[in-house]
Amino acid sequence: MNKLKYPAIVAFCITILAAGIGLNMYFEPHRDVKTAPVFDEFDVDDFTTEFLNDPKVAQEKYLADDGDSKIVEISGTISSIDTNLKGEIVIELRGEKKEAGARFTLMDDQKEAAAKLKIGDKTKITGVVSAGAEFDKDFNFYLDAILEQSYF
Repeated sequence: MNKLKYPAIVAFCITILAAGIGLNMYFEPHRDVKTAPVFDEFDVDDFTTEFLNDPKVAQEKYLADDGDSKIVEISGTISSIDTNLKGEIVIELRGEKKEAGARFTLMDDQKEAAAKLKIGDKTKITGVVSAGAEFDKDFNFYLDAILEQSYF
């Protein structure tokens, strides 16, 4: 009995510690994107060109492993307005260059403002960078930059 007492106590302590860390991470407040400072403002062509010309530098500059990627404001012309499978509105902005654009997944409270927009309108949208624009050599196709938690 004495041989199992200490390993059982250690296992119990490790379990309590892991549960505490997990609960702390779960209840940690999320970043409020609307009140957080905007890192930079761009035209959609400038932003996508930065990722296409030097992807590694752009990824280090805008993307973070911990989920706190940079918040940027991008201006451009609306080329499409869609709804994803979650029911969220996704707006694609393009610039003068037609190869790559930026796709914004809007927050739920932005649906009224999005309903007033039409394809061809010029607008500015702010969002968290999730992925940069890139060129897929296999398919000979440009992939748009992806921004989430977006708002006007």
